[in-house]
Amino acid sequence: MGPAARGVLVAIKPLRPGNRGVAIMITIFAIMLMTFVAVEISYETSVEYRVSNSDYHKVRAYYAAKSGVELALLRIQLFKNIMNQFGENLKGQTELLNKIWAFPFQWPPFIPKDLSLTNSEAITESVGESLMGSSYDVRIESEGSKIDINDLDSPSKVLRESTRKLIGQLIQNRIDEDDDWNENLETDELLNDITDWIDADDKALNGGDEKNNYEEFGVDSEFYPPNRPFKTFQELHMVKGMTDEIFNLIFPYITVYGTKGISVNLAKKEVLMSIHPTFTAEIVDEIIARIQDPDEGPFASMEEFKGFLGNRVNWKEIEDSGIPLYFGSEYNFRITSIGSYSKSRSEIIAIVYDFDTVKERLKEFMDKEDQQGGTPTPTPTATPGGNSGNSAAKSKPPLSGKPKIVYWQEE
Repeated sequence: MGPAARGVLVAIKPLRPGNRGVAIMITIFAIMLMTFVAVEISYETSVEYRVSNSDYHKVRAYYAAKSGVELALLRIQLFKNIMNQFGENLKGQTELLNKIWAFPFQWPPFIPKDLSLTNSEAITESVGESLMGSSYDVRIESEGSKIDINDLDSPSKVLRESTRKLIGQLIQNRIDEDDDWNENLETDELLNDITDWIDADDKALNGGDEKNNYEEFGVDSEFYPPNRPFKTFQELHMVKGMTDEIFNLIFPYITVYGTKGISVNLAKKEVLMSIHPTFTAEIVDEIIARIQDPDEGPFASMEEFKGFLGNRVNWKEIEDSGIPLYFGSEYNFRITSIGSYSKSRSEIIAIVYDFDTVKERLKEFMDKEDQQGGTPTPTPTATPGGNSGNSAAKSKPPLSGKPKIVYWQEE
């Protein structure tokens, strides 16, 4: 046998028994390592897939909610254009027109059980052909039917005093229901503190310096109070003397985007009861029932409202207080749109504000006060935009763009 053949035999010489155990251990270790790496990669891939899938679902839910907002803006624009074109000449059909914005809408649409088979199949077919796999539920509410807390420092004396009475009565009604609720609350002092937050001077209405009052709470008095109108609802939490109980009581009924008055036909029960102590729960229930009656509908004017209530309320004190009540169409709205996709959910809240109409109403108050020497005026019967209800309504040009959004919140 030659040297080459002997070299080959040496190369393939079997391992010794001791070396076989080491090889097996190395093989097992290598297999375990590869298994660990494979499991880790599989886990990381699964997590990344779930995260990216969850983000995808959230994006779909968000844009579904945004679609609901866009549809709501279109409905508000349509409603305003009809009102601008035909004005208060449509008084008898105002409630019907309100359904353009007040009727809740959802996608896919809900199919009533009593709907005809033909219509039901048409809706089902439309949903099936739609490229939108997500859903949304959108509703539009009246924002102008609430009490504008910024009017506590309005340039109009009527609005300042009437807003103070409304909020004060709102709190007093709660105290009357439960004597133990905030038994140590001084409502006038609290209203003074709220007014100090937004008025231009540094003199506290309860005495002393406004900024010194906030130093007692360890707050930087350089910035508090800011002496400007409230920009958000939550900002009210920061006012001296404001507690969670009081905030939760008034929050559903106040706004910073009001209409310079109370919309009788759209206001909530608690807001109507804050007009005067003689507006009891029973009387307000009757008012709401009359407004919702399909045969009679909303009140068209102050005269009709007075005729319905008669002498059951103290009209003299109500008119002396100057609380502005109006019966026209709404022009400030709150949009709430909830989008859903799979298990993800997104909510958008937007508020539409009509600067021009609010400015016109404020000018009306200021002009009347100038004419009467700054004294409170009787409750105005004018509708938004300056139409008295007796004179012919003037048509306005249609909106050139979308209604103006002044507040946007995403959750």
